[in-house]
Amino acid sequence: MPIDQEKLAKLQKLSANNKVGGTRRKLAKKTGTSSKDDTKLQAQLQKLRAVTIDNVAEANFFKDDGTVLHFNKVGVQVAPQHNTSVFYGIPQTKGLQELFPGIISQMGAEAISALTQMASQLQSAEAQKAAAPEADEGKDIDIPNLVEGQTFEEDVE
Repeated sequence: MPIDQEKLAKLQKLSANNKVGGTRRKLAKKTGTSSKDDTKLQAQLQKLRAVTIDNVAEANFFKDDGTVLHFNKVGVQVAPQHNTSVFYGIPQTKGLQELFPGIISQMGAEAISALTQMASQLQSAEAQKAAAPEADEGKDIDIPNLVEGQTFEEDVE
């Protein structure tokens, strides 16, 4: 039986315009929410007999690079027998300059001396960075060109 080419072309055009079945879409799976994690954390803290500390206005954690993790509204639970403290809330990363007037009264003598030492280290590091480009500009570095087939030792001699 001969195949009618016109009829076949017409059917191909129709099938291209009217697709059967469409596309499949996968449903996005919902991952575990933070509330599940919080309930697990709370269960573990109950096992440790952690005590909630009320009326904590803020908490600051100082990093080595000079930034501070600042918790404005913070919840605190402590289990001293297990040497465990939990701080929960939304932290903000801030610089020391932003928090300075308000946090000095909260610090002890050791923390103030550590901060002054850290500030002096940061200032010396910034001074070295500022001086380094000026020193490199004055020097004219002569680097010999290597020629194909020539080794580095031959060029130096």
